[in-house]
Amino acid sequence: MPVPYCHICEENEAEKRQYGDASLAQGDYCPVCHRPTCRFHMGRVRWRWKHNNQLADALICRDCKNSYRHREWDAYNRDWIS
Repeated sequence: MPVPYCHICEENEAEKRQYGDASLAQGDYCPVCHRPTCRFHMGRVRWRWKHNNQLADALICRDCKNSYRHREWDAYNRDWIS
């Protein structure tokens, strides 16, 4: 889903020039912090559902991944792998 801007690119002018607007077409909103993020600033996290032990994954923004904010995201139903 295209996003209007990337919150990480907005903070760093060099990255904004490097990646440009082309990466916005494949960007998405982070499911943890709900901010728009381009595809270059998204990272994959994985978990196992507690009720059926199936693996799942999602793309979240680099800020949430590096600060481990995703571990607080529905921790009742998910066992975090990464």
